[in-house]
Amino acid sequence: MDFVLTLHSHLPYVLNHGTWPHGTDWLSEAAIDSYLPLLAHLLELETAAVPAPLTIAFTPVLANQLASPTFCRELDRYFEARIASCTETALALSNVDGGALSAAARFWGARLDQLRTLFHAIDRDIPTAFRNLASRGRIELAGGAATHGFLPLLGRDESIRLQLGLGRSEHTRIFGSAPDGCWVPECAYRPRGWWEPLPGAPHPRVRAGVGEYVAEAGFRWFFADAQMAREDGETRTPYRAYD
Repeated sequence: MDFVLTLHSHLPYVLNHGTWPHGTDWLSEAAIDSYLPLLAHLLELETAAVPAPLTIAFTPVLANQLASPTFCRELDRYFEARIASCTETALALSNVDGGALSAAARFWGARLDQLRTLFHAIDRDIPTAFRNLASRGRIELAGGAATHGFLPLLGRDESIRLQLGLGRSEHTRIFGSAPDGCWVPECAYRPRGWWEPLPGAPHPRVRAGVGEYVAEAGFRWFFADAQMAREDGETRTPYRAYD
């Protein structure tokens, strides 16, 4: 295989943490600017019988938010506010620059209305829409760690196992089938080797590598930082030492 087109999507948990700048508006912006437009194009390609073999990784944190009724209500609110803003802007700028700016505002208002129509056409359920595409063989879905924990620096083996095991089971619950692939958080990779949490810390030992934990959780493949993989066993950080 010479080329793999893979998209990775993740947002921290923002529901019930206000709206702006790092609350639900952030998630709504991502849905309007990324997930819904991507879904629209994938559905168009399917209608035209054009193959679109790509892999999309959804972290459990993001997938759970997109499936939440709270998010559905927030996105409806966000659509209403953005479309109203476009309408007001188009009216206010109708006599500016020959009406060009007003036309731009009307364009974006119409675009947002199209995306809102799509959102309601899929019963306001973005994860299920991607799940249905995957079940029809149009795309492949990949998973991730439960809370996007940075696996190489987790100090306990059971923490890594829980991150990957729960992440895989949550993906299965939301998308209907277990993922073969895993986008490990931040593509961070640690090979099998000597583990020393900090120089001079007690109880240093040899620990399994990230890839071993990924395989143990049931994943068949994963993405990691290319340089880390190429330098397996040779990477230097303050958190481990190799002879």
